[in-house]
Amino acid sequence: MLTRDQARTCIERGMKRAQELGFKVAIAVVDQAGHLVACERMDGALWVTPEIARAKANAAAGFHATTLDLEERFTKRMLFADNVATLGQYEFVFGRGGVPLVDGDRIVGAVGVSGAVPADNDHTIADAAAGHPTVPKSQ
Repeated sequence: MLTRDQARTCIERGMKRAQELGFKVAIAVVDQAGHLVACERMDGALWVTPEIARAKANAAAGFHATTLDLEERFTKRMLFADNVATLGQYEFVFGRGGVPLVDGDRIVGAVGVSGAVPADNDHTIADAAAGHPTVPKSQ
């Protein structure tokens, strides 16, 4: 189970990395089912960044992969990606910036980051926020 304290620790690590890189971002943390645990937007980050960050976290949690990997996987399957992105009550963004949270060999949630252009920086910040996890190949 992902706790609020764990989510806050992720956000603090991500905010520190974003400040080091000079970006204003939002960071969202969701549990393994995509439920929001915590979210924070830095002063000066665009108003839409929390929603994008959460959608990236949803994608990472739902597909048990970084959105860097998902972006590459779905580049050739855009129709599928577009259909999934609006599936049900969850919104998914497959662009870089979502990283699963791993506890042992289990994915317990995910971190999403938005606001650091280009998006490679979102991924760098999300990876730091998540603690540079090794994502299990299967669950």
